[in-house]
Amino acid sequence: MKRSALVVPAILGALCLATSAWAGGSSCSGKSEGAAKEASTGGHCSGVKGASMAAGQQCKFDANTAVFSYAVKDAHCGACVEKIQSAAMAQKGVQCAKVDLHSKMAYVAGEKSMNQKAIAKAIKDAGFTCQARAQGGKARAELMKLMAAENETPAPKKS
Repeated sequence: MKRSALVVPAILGALCLATSAWAGGSSCSGKSEGAAKEASTGGHCSGVKGASMAAGQQCKFDANTAVFSYAVKDAHCGACVEKIQSAAMAQKGVQCAKVDLHSKMAYVAGEKSMNQKAIAKAIKDAGFTCQARAQGGKARAELMKLMAAENETPAPKKS
């Protein structure tokens, strides 16, 4: 009897912790103060699927394409990438959105009519901190460098 009195609370506690993290609790949240809200809506780490550029796809743009970059310091997983890209792609004029988890930067390319502030707001509304960093030539060069790195094939391993 005494043993079950100790085991049952331990099991319940473990289940609560496991379901909290699985449902998008603070351990998988861009903003811990919004964890409860995110958990009720699936959290930003829930594997969102949307209209973003798929991994490995290249942005296609010309000299008239505007490019913006944003710091997204709390992006840390593939689901975060999907959610940020989907939020950006939903904005008017956006043709391409990419996120680099290594540098914690998001790049958005599209029509000159894109609204940099509206894109930043959409990323923030998706649950991420977001700060505009660069636009034009500098952002374009960073995006092209990212795309070139994605195209590199790793050298074959020597036996």
